[in-house]
Amino acid sequence: MENNLEQQFSEDLLIAKSSNLVREDSDPIPVDLLIDILSRVPAYSIARFRCVSKSWESILRRPDFTELFLTKSVSLPRLLFVVPVNEDSDDEDPFNEASFVSSSPQPQNPDDKSSLVATPFKKCFFRKYIPWDLSPQVVGGLVFLQHSWRTKPQVIFNPVTGESIFLPSMKASGIKRSYFGFDPISKQFKVLCITWSRYETPDTHRILTLETGIKRRWRTIQGPVLPHDYINDGICIKGVLYYEATFPDGCSKMVCFDFRFEKFSFVKLHKDIVPTQRLKLFNCKGKLGAHQRCGFSEERFALWVLEDAGQHKWSKRICILPSKLNKACFFLGMTGTGEIVFSPLTGYHPFCISYYNIERNTVTRINIQGFEKFQNQSSFVSTFLDYEENLKASLRL
Repeated sequence: MENNLEQQFSEDLLIAKSSNLVREDSDPIPVDLLIDILSRVPAYSIARFRCVSKSWESILRRPDFTELFLTKSVSLPRLLFVVPVNEDSDDEDPFNEASFVSSSPQPQNPDDKSSLVATPFKKCFFRKYIPWDLSPQVVGGLVFLQHSWRTKPQVIFNPVTGESIFLPSMKASGIKRSYFGFDPISKQFKVLCITWSRYETPDTHRILTLETGIKRRWRTIQGPVLPHDYINDGICIKGVLYYEATFPDGCSKMVCFDFRFEKFSFVKLHKDIVPTQRLKLFNCKGKLGAHQRCGFSEERFALWVLEDAGQHKWSKRICILPSKLNKACFFLGMTGTGEIVFSPLTGYHPFCISYYNIERNTVTRINIQGFEKFQNQSSFVSTFLDYEENLKASLRL
């Protein structure tokens, strides 16, 4: 339905352009009406429509239009998929040279008969520059990429607009880990980078702010920071970054970094959280959530929620996977309505997302079409919930 609407709109637009109904000096459609119409168009078409005329490009970059589009996108979040493409494939399809990024609507009331189509975004990056051996981080509609060896550039791109930037290099022997975040108060995207040097003890924490028109520079965070080694990928919730880390005394804690004030704090883990088993962090209705399997069981898992960071207070719930849900699955996170979402560990055809309702103990599978061409590859599909199509997050200098 969405693809048909976009195709019909595009055809009508091309007819109007060829018949000179859309002109530089005079647009027959009032601007307010045009903004309302275009705000309903799929995001992947906006870049094409900017090429209609200079006046359309100006309208589609206006703050009131991008704000309206973002507001509607937040109310109707989507699923984002990132697929690393096999360079060694004999298939001559052009996607073999680039990573495959696509999106589909995120079902609000899923049922077993639902089937969605993952619509691809414009091809942006080649693997020789952008390796995908580390899970991407998605924040505020932007995607952050980094190499696990930390030897190649760090990249941020906007799938909707096709814009991308390489982050500036820094004087350091190596990069241990970088984290991407967004401060909703200052409306700023920032990158926290933990570096090491043979001449610096302990590690150095640097930060970079993405601001249009301002030269991007790494700044060293002032003030003492307890030395620690990160464990998981981390997550940014309401401007605060969370990631689990180990400390010199052998204990594990949750590290909290406030992107607005650029300050660290630490939260003790609950005594029942197993330090040797990795936590999968997620957004639990605006609070930090953590998923952890119970021992070696593939059916039982615990959901932890940080109720009060200042008091180090956690809540706990034990869940048992229904028999309908494949045990070889990957925990993605939780929807705004409280359903837990899983994806398959391997395989593209069929590719199904499973929604587990804890209260009703029911599982609903949603078939995602669009990955059939990759069914012979073994790469993992990185899936992200609540993706916001953000036209405001311009990466232009």
